[in-house]
Amino acid sequence: MADGFYSFWVPNVAYQTQVYHKQEGKMPNSNNEEREKRMAEVYHSGTGLLNDQGIAINKSGDEIIAGEDDRKDFFELDDQGETEALQKRLADSTVILTSKSSLTEQEDGTFRLDVRPFRRSSFPSCEGERFGNQHTGGWCSGFVVGPDVIVTAGHCGETEAEIQETAYIFGFRVASADDPGTTIFIKDQVYFGEELIAHDLSGSGDFAVVRVDRVITAPGASPLPVRQSGSIGLGMNVGVIGYPSGLPVKIAFGIDTVIMKDQDPWLLANLDTYGGNSGSAVFNSEGQVEGILVRGARDYDIDHENACFLSNRISNSEGSEAVTKASVWVDHIPEQD
Repeated sequence: MADGFYSFWVPNVAYQTQVYHKQEGKMPNSNNEEREKRMAEVYHSGTGLLNDQGIAINKSGDEIIAGEDDRKDFFELDDQGETEALQKRLADSTVILTSKSSLTEQEDGTFRLDVRPFRRSSFPSCEGERFGNQHTGGWCSGFVVGPDVIVTAGHCGETEAEIQETAYIFGFRVASADDPGTTIFIKDQVYFGEELIAHDLSGSGDFAVVRVDRVITAPGASPLPVRQSGSIGLGMNVGVIGYPSGLPVKIAFGIDTVIMKDQDPWLLANLDTYGGNSGSAVFNSEGQVEGILVRGARDYDIDHENACFLSNRISNSEGSEAVTKASVWVDHIPEQD
């Protein structure tokens, strides 16, 4: 795809292609920082999204946290409650995208993930900013839709060459409030892109359907149910599961998180999401995938006086994160035998 082909697209940041390495002789990794920058440029662009009549949908606002911050860590969910037990099962079928070069295969067959402190523009989080003690490990999110098939945003993998240099990791989470996040993964949790089955990155769609290198056997993972027809109604509750800013998985299902607009092929909702949420599954209250989170706006503000960053906040009524509807890409999921 030529740079600047789409009205909302931004020129690619050049980066060196690498592969993951055995423990000995591993090269220094800078791919994640570069890919995160590229993904953020698209996620925050907020222009060029067209409805089915070719009219700009006028996504607006610098929204990140709409109303209360509804994000939860995996360990906070209650197995005994039906709703949160469902959300844990859904989270088991999500992945963080990271560069192959950020993984080290160890002698025992496990993989170690290179992680970074949670910083924005080199600043630490301000006092009271959530998840400041956690580390980051990637730049996009995705979810399982078939035995060896993962869906993400189109801007998270534009070419087959790019997806083949991407690792898709299950189980990146924290076990307690003091835990900064998983760094060691068993082989069943780590997969590599093999084939770009379908892709769009235009004013009328943003999705990638990816086949990974083998059948997915990650603990608890299974293909998620995806809406096959019709559309969720305005005002209906939705939630999102993904990896905001590359942090360990966050689950966000607020009681006031709803569909604000339906401008086919896009949904707009007041979701609590960040740049690393690109590619996250957006669910209805029954756990069915309604679409892919693809656009937002400014994630953080810098408090220069205190030399720290904090989340940008607005009211629930102002939220308008953009979602590629399932109807745009569901037919590209390979049929199962």
